[in-house]
Amino acid sequence: MTWGYFLVLPFLWKDLIAHWNVLARAVVCVALFGSGFVSLLGGLSVGRPGFGIANRMELSAVGDAVQRLPVEARFAAYPTFNHPLLLQGRKLVLGYPGHLWSQGFADYTGVNNLLNQLMRGAENWRELARTLRVRYIFWGREETSNYAASKRPWEATATVVASGPWGTIYDLGPDESQHQ
Repeated sequence: MTWGYFLVLPFLWKDLIAHWNVLARAVVCVALFGSGFVSLLGGLSVGRPGFGIANRMELSAVGDAVQRLPVEARFAAYPTFNHPLLLQGRKLVLGYPGHLWSQGFADYTGVNNLLNQLMRGAENWRELARTLRVRYIFWGREETSNYAASKRPWEATATVVASGPWGTIYDLGPDESQHQ
């Protein structure tokens, strides 16, 4: 729409607005450009932080950490739109619910409930991981804030395959159900 707007403006000015008196031209120019100017000022976020999509250092570190892990492996992690694993193209148990809903996947509550139980460290967490076909558990910034009360039982038994300031990846080991 923006490019169409810019293409029409010269013709609009030459064939229509240029023939009007100065006051009418001023009013039309304010009407045509004023809303864009207000939007621009509002979007500059002067004195306020903006809306980040990703932290480049975190994304790069997670990319390095998962590079040697199998591409087909599934991770348990908090489902959010900008999770570093998703941005690295890795499989998660559940994608961002807002996107799932918009794509017509309306019935994901069962999987979401199982994922929440797993990430909160339920007694049957290993069985939940098998049911969800999880090979790795990712524990980072989002998981810490959204599953704060988690017991994290995998820390005692699972192998740490990578860790850093961005978080930790736990390997639950290969499962025969993943290969069938």
